[in-house]
Amino acid sequence: MPKIEGNPRDRILDDSLVLFSEKGYAATTMRDIAEAAGMKAASLYNHFKGKQELFDALTERESSYVESTVRDAGAMASPEDDPHAYSCAKSQELSSLVWDSYAPFFDNARIKLFMRMLASNRYGEDRFRALYAAMFIERPIELQKTIFSHLVDAGVFAPCDIELAAMEFHGPMLMLMEQEASADHARAFCLRHVEQFNDAHRKDA
Repeated sequence: MPKIEGNPRDRILDDSLVLFSEKGYAATTMRDIAEAAGMKAASLYNHFKGKQELFDALTERESSYVESTVRDAGAMASPEDDPHAYSCAKSQELSSLVWDSYAPFFDNARIKLFMRMLASNRYGEDRFRALYAAMFIERPIELQKTIFSHLVDAGVFAPCDIELAAMEFHGPMLMLMEQEASADHARAFCLRHVEQFNDAHRKDA
């Protein structure tokens, strides 16, 4: 992944992200991280007291980066964001808006590496499993619930089981994320997915 220049702490986190993704969290030692960062182990402890503190700093940084990247793309990044743009958008605009919220998970190397780190370690570490679920399953479903609830309230969608609709929409996109599908393939699928979903749920359908 691209290095964040000038900040030793961030460079350590960059190398940790790569190591945790490729070697696994449990198998990666502080000495491994120090060697990757080009410093002595003793110097590493000047920045982080141990691997747990490093892990906490890494996940906090990357979680914030995911949210800011999605929001910078002009899409909702949190269930607390304003969903009105979705009810005002025309069909093609809506498809683009939805894709913008998923695109970083397919075309951003840093976010893909973060997801890979959490996914590859989730079966051996409960904290990885919990964070993976929160970041890539629970939060997107809550976001979709906010959007669908607004579309129903605005009279765009017919009344429906909001939670079920959110899970039905996010499920296929999550499968593509898990498969590390190419951005082009994911975008083409997403646009078709939105169109079919609109046809099924639109109030005048």
